[in-house]
Amino acid sequence: MRRTFVVWMIAAGCILGTGPGVFAEDFIYVPVNNALHVIDCDTDTIVETIPYNDYIVTAAYSPDGGRYYLNAFHSVYAIDTQTNELVDTYKFSTELSKTDVFGIAVSEDGKKLYLSTWIVKKKPNVPRLNVMGAHLAVFDLGKEKIVKAYPIPSWATCILTLRNDPDHVILIGLNIQKLNLKTGEVEKLAGMLHADKGDEQKNALAVWNNSSPGDHGIFITPYYTADSLGYFIIDRNTGKLEKLVGEDMFFEYAAILSPDKKYIYAVMDELIKIDRKPYTTLFRSPTETGTCYTLSITSDGRKLYVGPGGADMSVYDAETLDLLSVIPLEADGVLAHRISR
Repeated sequence: MRRTFVVWMIAAGCILGTGPGVFAEDFIYVPVNNALHVIDCDTDTIVETIPYNDYIVTAAYSPDGGRYYLNAFHSVYAIDTQTNELVDTYKFSTELSKTDVFGIAVSEDGKKLYLSTWIVKKKPNVPRLNVMGAHLAVFDLGKEKIVKAYPIPSWATCILTLRNDPDHVILIGLNIQKLNLKTGEVEKLAGMLHADKGDEQKNALAVWNNSSPGDHGIFITPYYTADSLGYFIIDRNTGKLEKLVGEDMFFEYAAILSPDKKYIYAVMDELIKIDRKPYTTLFRSPTETGTCYTLSITSDGRKLYVGPGGADMSVYDAETLDLLSVIPLEADGVLAHRISR
């Protein structure tokens, strides 16, 4: 009897001591033309397909991972990741007011969407368009309406929220800027098109935020000068921005930092693995299926999901960059995110 009790106590202690999230499973959410695929990272198979009638250009998840928001220029689709169902559709354009959305983030409390917008309005029977320019719109999910709109210097292709600073967001477009959500003031953090004095112009195609709910909170994107490759690294926990200058020149659309923060993975026509400190290129491998736009990594850092760029996702060993499998998709896509539950 005593032996049984001790065994039970050990088992209970192990279960309670693991804490939340230990038993979470990883899934890759891949929006493609007219459908959202959900890939199980244990089996590397599609386990759910959620239909809609649209093409998704950017997406964002709620901080708790419970919602996945798909941006299709004029509409946003809300997916419940617990049931894998389409639960809401938010439309932003009418016949007299066309709102293009390219760039989306979810507030840290999960109650608002931040949308990078460009609005063009017209009046009935008047052959003239009124171009409103770039704005950062705040969409209240409870009220289902835009409650604020801030003029911004340029369309932001990527929006970053700060985990410990709900009053600011970071906007990446022609430059990297911080927007004060209380005052509307914009602070320049780093110059790209408008280079800082003594610095070179930079070009960063900052479209893909490859982070995941509950990860280390560090965003990374490649940038180019006339003769070099580097990386902007933004810590969403502190708001700190740093630049890492590369030693090699590769063509990269997007990058991601490993869960242990030791390695940078980047992709375009090659998959590249870089030791962050000291900067050293460890591996480079041509992608099996051609150009890929983005990449995701499992929570244990063991597998990379590269793509899509067409109608497939490639799975690689994160240690060796060996190709493990290719997962066919129903249609083309340009982004993906890992969500664990």
